[in-house]
Amino acid sequence: MVEIQNVNSLGIPKDAFLSHVRRSLGRTEGVAPTPTYHRLAEDLAVLEGQAKEIRQRLEEKSGEILAHFVDTARLRSWNLFRTTSAEDAVGYVVELARNLSITQVARSDQPVFADLPLDSALQSEGIECATVAQDEASPRDRVRSQIIESGLGITGADYAVAETGSVVVLPRKGLSRLVSLVPPVHLAIVRTEDLVESLDDVFLLRRLEYYRNGEEMGSYLNFITGPSRTADIEMKLVVGVHGPKEVHLVLLG
Repeated sequence: MVEIQNVNSLGIPKDAFLSHVRRSLGRTEGVAPTPTYHRLAEDLAVLEGQAKEIRQRLEEKSGEILAHFVDTARLRSWNLFRTTSAEDAVGYVVELARNLSITQVARSDQPVFADLPLDSALQSEGIECATVAQDEASPRDRVRSQIIESGLGITGADYAVAETGSVVVLPRKGLSRLVSLVPPVHLAIVRTEDLVESLDDVFLLRRLEYYRNGEEMGSYLNFITGPSRTADIEMKLVVGVHGPKEVHLVLLG
């Protein structure tokens, strides 16, 4: 009887391989590793005071921050359309879908859509609009199929950052980040009240929510800064390989 040794693809015994990895990481055999991160430990009252200062600054500098966001977003290759009219915002979306010959749209389930008659406007043009919401009636596989089959993904925004021209989307029920990642075209609807000045503003406001929500603030933050970009070893920039190749932003307000 010949005993077959457990080896990995390099021919190294599994136990020896794992032991080498532990030694390289400075870990002792049989001892649980010490976490390399620490829980947030900040004073809630201090954070609330800092958040109040942020909101006051945003109000005082609203015009400047708005102008900065518009300039930066355009530099990041957002196709930006600004309007104060919900009707015009819906019209832009419908015209975009029509011009791109899109027959199916996937959108997130976010508060901004309550004020926009988007679904009916698209349907009147013969364009199917699927609201992405995972529940018993819409299991995960069906939701994924709806998104994959859509030529346009539409989301709202939790924050829009003037410093970087980024749109930030937070995880929540009824929202799949695939809506902004899988369709070849993504459109974000941003309200002026979503604007913040910097990434520091975003992170401070998120830390405040961490404490207010019982030390829970979701599993990720989705920062969208223009179309997907990647570069190979020859430093040739390619757009649209790992996400949308075209992005639009409707700035409402």
